[in-house]
Amino acid sequence: MKKYDDLVQFIFQNVGGKNNVSSVTHCMTRLRFTLNDPEKVDEKSLLSHSEIITAQYSGGQYQVVIGTHVADVYDEVIKALGSRSSLQNQLADTEQKGLINRFIEVITKVITPTLGILIAASLVLGIQSILTIANLTGPGQGESIILNALGNALFTFFPIILGYTSAKAFKSDGFIGMMIGATLVFPSILTDLTSGEPLYTLFNHTIFATPVFKTFFGLPIIFPENGYTSTVIPIILAMFFISKIERKLTQVIPKVLRFTLVPLLTLLIGIPATMLLFGPLANFASALISAAISFLYGASPVVTGLVVGLFYQPLVLLGLHWPVIALGINNLATQGYDQLMPMIYTVPFAQMAVVFAVYLRTKSKKEKSICISAIISTVFCIIEPAMYGVTLPVKKRFFISCLASAVGGVIISAFNVPNYASTIGLFGIGGFINPANADYSGFIIAVIATFATLAVGFIFGYLTYNDTKKSEKKEETETVIAEKKLA
Repeated sequence: MKKYDDLVQFIFQNVGGKNNVSSVTHCMTRLRFTLNDPEKVDEKSLLSHSEIITAQYSGGQYQVVIGTHVADVYDEVIKALGSRSSLQNQLADTEQKGLINRFIEVITKVITPTLGILIAASLVLGIQSILTIANLTGPGQGESIILNALGNALFTFFPIILGYTSAKAFKSDGFIGMMIGATLVFPSILTDLTSGEPLYTLFNHTIFATPVFKTFFGLPIIFPENGYTSTVIPIILAMFFISKIERKLTQVIPKVLRFTLVPLLTLLIGIPATMLLFGPLANFASALISAAISFLYGASPVVTGLVVGLFYQPLVLLGLHWPVIALGINNLATQGYDQLMPMIYTVPFAQMAVVFAVYLRTKSKKEKSICISAIISTVFCIIEPAMYGVTLPVKKRFFISCLASAVGGVIISAFNVPNYASTIGLFGIGGFINPANADYSGFIIAVIATFATLAVGFIFGYLTYNDTKKSEKKEETETVIAEKKLA
């Protein structure tokens, strides 16, 4: 019997059966089911299972939180669905979903498979920065060159990787996605399409102003001055439409010719469309978003940090945090630095502090055990175990963790601190060191913000802890959820 077979069968039984599952994906701690009829869910039974942390309907999906071993459980879920999995996924494509829910689902599917290597690459850049500031290596030295290549390879060629994951998310050929991404970051394309004197400038004197150096059969090629290396949005937007082109071609081309003609025609249609339409649309959207953030940040960095720091954890609770992460990654990719992600850098430390306070105050061995595993997870910026297992069941704790992270966000934004790598967790602090000049002023502010967050979270969490208070609404149910362990 497979390790998680009983758990998988239990989940199927209480989400309305396999026939009720339209599609299923997963993120770092939760299975995300798209159900044909959400009314068939037996949530009470799901919450009673010792291996399920919590379950809820959010973002158009029914989410079953089971912990960081979710990928293994997901594999067994897919095997249990068998051949009907692909059929149900196709049916899910035709389901009419709200724009926000669809966007969240797509971002989750595209970004989640890259998180492991994304974190690894980011930590490598953090290590490089630490070694540089410690004078153990420096620009031009072999160690620095190799670490820099290792850390930046993912970001430089991100469109290729996201081309593959985007294609899979849209039920397309992953190799076509990689070819689209590779074309966008082809080594000479930036120089070839942006060199010399521009023919003219489109949208001059606006935030969308773009010089045109080359045309494609008379149509202007709007190519960004920094190219598409490291970008996120253009390849996702392109693959959404290209996947539809591929499916249409598959329907109309005879089977005997599909092997060659489908990829050939998809690429011949898709790549020019990407260069002429989808890429520019994404660039304009990025320019608009960047302008809006810059305006808000310029008006009041402190308010921006307060809002982002305060509401990020509720977004995680609802499964709506992926757009924020995607925007931060896109800022980093297009600007070389990012000022949005630093505002949420202290979030795991807020959870860590409150959980540690609970660990010291509680007399329950079971709750202490939960606290230990939750604290370890927060070190690596995985906050769901802490949130669902310790802070959320007692609303005061959750509010304190939000308040503590907002304090850190305000401090970081008040000093205009950027990061230079998409670093997260305790070991990601090196991302605040500028690798270009080893400037560590932002690093110092990030450390101060982290300690302030830890102090606020711990002090308020410790002082407000009440082991005997049982008067909150639904306290009995919340306590059951709080006492569940991660597998």
